[in-house]
Amino acid sequence: MSADNRWKGTSRGTPLGYRFFILTIRALGPRAAHALLWFVVPWYALTARASNKAIRSYFQRLRASGQASRLTVLGSYMTFGRSLIDRAAMRAGRASDYTWLKPGTLQPLKDAGAGVVISAHVGNWELAGNLLGHQAGMPVHVLMYDAEVQAIARAQEQGQERRTFNVIAIKDDFSHVYAAAEAMRAGGLLCLHGDRFLPGARTVLKSFLGHDARFPVGPFALARSLQVPVSYAFVVNTAPLCYSFHATPPLPPGSTVEALIDAYVKALEDVTHKYPLQWFNYYDFWRHDPALGQRT
Repeated sequence: MSADNRWKGTSRGTPLGYRFFILTIRALGPRAAHALLWFVVPWYALTARASNKAIRSYFQRLRASGQASRLTVLGSYMTFGRSLIDRAAMRAGRASDYTWLKPGTLQPLKDAGAGVVISAHVGNWELAGNLLGHQAGMPVHVLMYDAEVQAIARAQEQGQERRTFNVIAIKDDFSHVYAAAEAMRAGGLLCLHGDRFLPGARTVLKSFLGHDARFPVGPFALARSLQVPVSYAFVVNTAPLCYSFHATPPLPPGSTVEALIDAYVKALEDVTHKYPLQWFNYYDFWRHDPALGQRT
């Protein structure tokens, strides 16, 4: 989350806080760590003004588009806190505490021998990478910004479980594009996000929840250039310690960038309507400041 209400590639949190929750998970389990959120989240909800404003803006758009569920800032932060705890618990080797439901399928991508999976900061996106690593039966590569790569490295240094996917860091020299192409030639899945971008990135305006929002062009242009099927996947929490994997039917190789983005926005709207409290973009997603991106 960011103090000036735009995303900069990092999220708030302290190493001491992470270590405390990791120790709780190891000693007492994830349910006990979930309970501790009631001592942390209310204070955060009182002080996080920028993210409070952003999440209320998201709620207003959901209601305007027909979403009638109970939506509160506290509920959003509690859901996010549980997702962070569950992510840490999986890294710490507590996978047996969880139940997995898999209504989605990536079999067409497996049959093709390679494919791109685009997700979003909805549900538990890192669990998606770990789950795919177990389910896919083929190498899984996750494209991430440097700040996200460093966060995973810190988690490993704290003695948590080794991840089941390979990380490709996004670099200014575009070396990640060549790494992604090589991964596809070798056969595997490339996973990345399609809902965030850093200032200066190429973007396009699309109607999302009834209002124009900027989406990055890069992930979809990369997916098209790789000439492999593209699917949109999300891992969402459906009950305490229970997650469900959802994947859309893949779009064929050669689909246009515009078609890929349009299908992605539709999939993102569908998942936010079904799981409204699992939207974890705590900045003004609909902000149209030109400094945030180069419109195409």
